[in-house]
Amino acid sequence: MNDLFIRIIRKKISYNYKRYPDKPDAWDNNDLNSSLDDFHLYVDESLLFSDKVQTVANIPGGRFLDTIAPGSFQIKCFVENRSFYGRIHGIINTFDMDGQKINENSIEIVKGANGAPLSYTRWLMHDDQKLKPNPPNQITRIAWSAGCFVHSKANLEALNIILDSYKIMPNDIINGELIEEE
Repeated sequence: MNDLFIRIIRKKISYNYKRYPDKPDAWDNNDLNSSLDDFHLYVDESLLFSDKVQTVANIPGGRFLDTIAPGSFQIKCFVENRSFYGRIHGIINTFDMDGQKINENSIEIVKGANGAPLSYTRWLMHDDQKLKPNPPNQITRIAWSAGCFVHSKANLEALNIILDSYKIMPNDIINGELIEEE
């Protein structure tokens, strides 16, 4: 284990992501109060890195309740990026807002009526690039989250350089906590 620790401070206003709360999810409606939450990486008690991130599930067609709930979590470093660009990380061993567990593989196993798994959605820490097959380096208008922690491309790259300097390897774990404040 390492001496690194992550603290995310979610601003309560981040939950108000719709411009018009009574209107349905839409790309031009779910873009209010984006990336207001504070991400801090510490070694022991010293701040190494700070950033603004999106932590509330705001993507149209997503589920608000897939937002990571306040409390402890862990980051599994440098996981397989699949449809994402860049070097991404998994969010593990925590719960979403409706109490469903995100396990050690960054997934919440949703089961159907017969008990068979329906989906294996991943909770990640990634950047704001458009997903593959879009060309790399295309940045989204705002940080869209389906429950993930979303950094800007440049800031996730800067964070990864720090993790490299601490010799963090794929699947290493960093403990964290998410707290709320006004």
